Amino acid sequence: MKSTLCVLIAILAGLMCHSASAQTAALKPAGPKPIVAKARVPLMEDFGNLKSGSVVPDFALKTSEGRDANFYDYSKGKVTIFSLWPAVSGPPEKLLEFFNTLATKYASSGVQMLGIAVYGTNVDVQAWKDKNAGKFTFPVTLDPLGKYSLPTKTRDKMTVDELKAERARSTEFYSKTISMRLGGKITPVPTIVVVNAEGQLVGWTLGMLPNVNDGVENLLLRAGLKLAPEDMPSKVYTSAETKIVPTKTAMPKLLEIGAKAPDFTVVDLEGHPVKLSDYLGKVVVIDFWATWCGPCIASMPHTNEVAKTYKDQGVVVLGSCTSDTRENFEKWVKTNQAKYSNFIFAHDPAGRTPATIAIKQYGVTMIPHQYIIDRNGIIAGHCVGYLPGEVLLEAQIARAGIKVDPAILAKAQIDQQKRDLDH
Repeated sequence: MKSTLCVLIAILAGLMCHSASAQTAALKPAGPKPIVAKARVPLMEDFGNLKSGSVVPDFALKTSEGRDANFYDYSKGKVTIFSLWPAVSGPPEKLLEFFNTLATKYASSGVQMLGIAVYGTNVDVQAWKDKNAGKFTFPVTLDPLGKYSLPTKTRDKMTVDELKAERARSTEFYSKTISMRLGGKITPVPTIVVVNAEGQLVGWTLGMLPNVNDGVENLLLRAGLKLAPEDMPSKVYTSAETKIVPTKTAMPKLLEIGAKAPDFTVVDLEGHPVKLSDYLGKVVVIDFWATWCGPCIASMPHTNEVAKTYKDQGVVVLGSCTSDTRENFEKWVKTNQAKYSNFIFAHDPAGRTPATIAIKQYGVTMIPHQYIIDRNGIIAGHCVGYLPGEVLLEAQIARAGIKVDPAILAKAQIDQQKRDLDH
């Protein structure tokens, strides 16, 4: 199950959707997807609590044949690039090619490339090695922690106590990962770390960044390696540029329940204006979504069913496409509108700017985010994110005076208790 949380932040800087790996996502709540700033530079210095310049402690590994090994067995006295990557899939092909080029080209200069497969077994690693035979010459090892065993029940089938126990099991497992033991943080994979010949942390970067090569090359320069002209990064970053300076960012404030819902105008597929005030006297579910937001799309079948079930009581769903282009909106709605016939789809003309209705007027930082507006234009409730089987939306429209089956409301209470465990 993929994470269903998308966040809207620093839109001027760009868009990036985050989704958890299948290992961790099995227990993560659904929530909005993020629009976050792209990385300012392609490298970072401190690895969580492990500061740049500190000696990287030794840690246990397994060879693909199952023998015990340690990080120092490979790194002692060498500039070491080690990458944590998924045991089953390995790194992307281009990244593997880049790693192997560095490994073969700079071995005589004392560079050690080391692959560390995580969240898997010896069988997974060996299968990957067989599949990629001839594409790499450096050692590939395994995090002995192994694979997280998924629960026998899906989250929606668990009781609150079962979910609590599973959450504890998950937390214990991930506390033992290499990244947690080194820096006290879980990092997305592939993660790439560079250690100098003295065993000190130089810095790290993420394998999914478009300029990951620049990041690794900068780190190698900082480790004292002399790179060939063709391997020089497109930009050499100074330490001042890569140090993380804590800043306080004022986040938009969500509107409170009981407040008057600000009126706004969006534009439908035919180019006609659609106002919130057009539906005064109805119970309106404002569904802030975007075409790039997978969790938003995943929530739509349920929201559409809610609109269909309660339309006789005056419920309407206004799907306000936010932080997205008009072109994307039109293409998506033309393709999908028939599946969601109970939605009123419209587009925020502010597009991909920070001036969107969702952010500026409603304080939304995560999508899907649904505001429930009562018949008098007052905010009665809201839902953030969605997980399959949840009925939280039904509970929120009940707050606006809609009659909902008590059994559904009882289930919504359990769904909310599960959500509370996730925070």
